[in-house]
Amino acid sequence: MNNDNYSLDGKSILLIHIIEKYAYSLRHMKKLGLRIVVLHSQKEHWAEEYVDDWIIPSTDMSSAEILELIRKYLQKDTSIAGAITFWEEEVPLAAEICNEFHWIGNSIEAALNTRSKFQMHEVLREGHRPSIPQRLIIQESDFHTAMEEIGFPSIMKPIFGSDSLFVVYITNAQEAKNAYEYIRTHCEFPDEMFYKYDKNALVYQKFIEGPEFSIECYCQDGTPHVVAIHEKAGMQLPFFVESGGYCPPRISPFEQEQLSNEAKASLCVLGVTNSLAHVEMKLTANGPQIIEVGSRLGSGDIFKNVCEVYAFDLIKAACEIALGIPVTQTPSSKPKKFIRTTVFIPEKSGIVTSMTGFDSLKNNPNVNELSLYKKVGDVVKVPPDGFERIGWVSVKGNDANDAEQNLQKVCSNISYEIAPM
Repeated sequence: MNNDNYSLDGKSILLIHIIEKYAYSLRHMKKLGLRIVVLHSQKEHWAEEYVDDWIIPSTDMSSAEILELIRKYLQKDTSIAGAITFWEEEVPLAAEICNEFHWIGNSIEAALNTRSKFQMHEVLREGHRPSIPQRLIIQESDFHTAMEEIGFPSIMKPIFGSDSLFVVYITNAQEAKNAYEYIRTHCEFPDEMFYKYDKNALVYQKFIEGPEFSIECYCQDGTPHVVAIHEKAGMQLPFFVESGGYCPPRISPFEQEQLSNEAKASLCVLGVTNSLAHVEMKLTANGPQIIEVGSRLGSGDIFKNVCEVYAFDLIKAACEIALGIPVTQTPSSKPKKFIRTTVFIPEKSGIVTSMTGFDSLKNNPNVNELSLYKKVGDVVKVPPDGFERIGWVSVKGNDANDAEQNLQKVCSNISYEIAPM
């Protein structure tokens, strides 16, 4: 094969759904030389410099109507050779699009296996992988049955959730009742655009003890590959808001191998064949236990961390897979640096009245990346009012302790204040 066939430069790809706070993905795709056609509900001013063309469905269109809109576009532009999404909510739509136009991607079944938090563990159980005891809640009687059969401690969450939104830890019947009413009343997914989900279905699962990790993978032609492992910092229950983490993880090579092997086996059982995969897992007394699997890029600091620590470009790999190009990279066998990330989460919801010292972080040699979602005057809502954050910072070091110390130094020079609403 000509080497030009392995290059992304000049190749056209359909990108499904964009979000400004994750603009780095679009910007990076453009740096790779891709011609990008975006499927989105409207043209976004912030994205114009990266987007070559737009396909604009209305958000009330069915999947069939969106497919027809793409078909009409392809009559005038035959250069598009694949489709991709980085957003959890649109994973099934991406599978439908790839299936319809014979592009490379996961099956629709695999997409739903990695979107439905209930179906995921049913498939794992049927495939003889470790799975979590669970019950599906459609109506209130299901809720009472789930409490009796699964017991406590447990968690309750939307069946088609994302980003740990509305996942609640419960230890008794009263907390379970409160969580049930809270999720039913407040549950919404701000990044959902095209694909339509049943928002009434919840999952009640046994709570799994143990430290949590995310395993970053890619699958090509049915073969799973592990690229990187992150260790998650502790979360403040009863809500599961990400608070930061460590890359690489502070665990033994044997434990890393355990996590890697279970991730690969579970991806095979779930049917993931051609995409990135973000696998959340805990190390329990009985070994690794899958918590959730997403067949897409992990969010937040993951992309940059994997580039810096393992010298592997996940976005490039995702585009190569979608366009039928063999993944050209091999992750570093030894970490090139150590990164510690922390998320800025206020204790209470309110208005941001001051942010001090953040500008100085941009020139700090120990700062790997800074991402801010809020500014002075903005409202920030934290659980139970919402699942927002001010932003996050990742700090590098020569080893895990050095990175931790550098993070403490960085955080000692910044502050923010929140006024009650």
